[in-house]
Amino acid sequence: MSKHRRPMQLKVLIIEDNFIIQMFLESIITDMGHEVANTVDNSEDALDFIEANKPNLILLDIGISGSRDGIETSQIIYEKYKIPVIFITGNSDESTLERAKKTKPIHIIHKPIDDHKLKSEFAGIFEKLNITS
Repeated sequence: MSKHRRPMQLKVLIIEDNFIIQMFLESIITDMGHEVANTVDNSEDALDFIEANKPNLILLDIGISGSRDGIETSQIIYEKYKIPVIFITGNSDESTLERAKKTKPIHIIHKPIDDHKLKSEFAGIFEKLNITS
């Protein structure tokens, strides 16, 4: 008797301060059969939401507004909640990327992003997380 695994639906939190990119990410995630739990544009709102709702995956722009950047926010998420983080960044300078990698993201997606690239990157990420999409 074989067990069939049902695809897991992720509850994804998007932390991005560009509204157009927020909407684009929401569209891709829902098209792939996952739920966008919320979109926020700063560290404080993100951490409040995570504390109350515990999403399964977080898409986090490195350059968010607020008192903490995405990397500092990710460090808190990693230490306190152990929720997988995918960074999104338009910044590719080596020192920023090295700082980001120290927070153990599961992936870093570089802007500009298009649907095809994002869907293929997500497919690889979901495979890493052992999730079928």
